[in-house]
Amino acid sequence: MMRSEGDFIARTLSILAIVLISGTAASPETAAFNSVIEIVFQSSAPYYEPPVAVVPMGMQIRWVNATASPHSVRHDACIDEEPCPLQSIAIPPDSSFLVAPLPPGRYAYHCELHPIMRGMLLVIDPSSTPVKEERYDR
Repeated sequence: MMRSEGDFIARTLSILAIVLISGTAASPETAAFNSVIEIVFQSSAPYYEPPVAVVPMGMQIRWVNATASPHSVRHDACIDEEPCPLQSIAIPPDSSFLVAPLPPGRYAYHCELHPIMRGMLLVIDPSSTPVKEERYDR
């Protein structure tokens, strides 16, 4: 189902309003706990750096537009029937988009303005990640 440009603009303005209204100052304890990982837009493949970002649960994620063109970030599952964990408006050059910590999972995303741009976000729970045991024979 193809959406009109007006629907896209209305939805992105709504998201922007929610983000602006819900913004709060973080205490030093919260700031230390909620570190930020950055994913940078690039003008050529792989288009995102890193192309697959592995993020520990509890970290905020910031997409930084270091290109000369606007870009967006949209989770592939953002359709009417499913929850939308992340979706931005068009991010102008020299701007960024910040997402609150996400639950563990795999988040494939793309740029709505340039669909060839695709990335992957893997949010992991470090406490449940198996650690490979190494054995040393002497």
